[in-house]
Amino acid sequence: MKSKGQFLVEIVLGLGLLVFILGVVIVFLSSRYQNLNQSIAISGFENYRNALISISQTNWDLLANLSSSQSYYLYSTSGSWQIATGEEKKIVNNEIYRFSFTIGNYQTDTLKFVTTTVKYSDLVFEDYFLLPKLNVSY
Repeated sequence: MKSKGQFLVEIVLGLGLLVFILGVVIVFLSSRYQNLNQSIAISGFENYRNALISISQTNWDLLANLSSSQSYYLYSTSGSWQIATGEEKKIVNNEIYRFSFTIGNYQTDTLKFVTTTVKYSDLVFEDYFLLPKLNVSY
């Protein structure tokens, strides 16, 4: 028959092993979840950058008239990009992400400084890029 002390040590070691295994699982799952959030943010940044480049090629005046103190978001209608004030709300896996951008002149009227922002829970992701006026005709 085992002594009470040996049984207590076995219980403590078993619980310690269980806590360790649960800790590893939680760290693994939280890192996957964080990677998903970053992937959604990066995808949003790429979409906004591509749309704004398209607008700069086709309708620079639309960008030139935007206020640097206001947040905007993009939406598509009939195959063309439109700009509205506020934030775009996207729901992915029952989680709410808010996308927006701000724009201002960068040393000249033909170069814009753009900040795109994604807000999720208490996290804020930001991306910055310069947007030149492109004189492109098709």
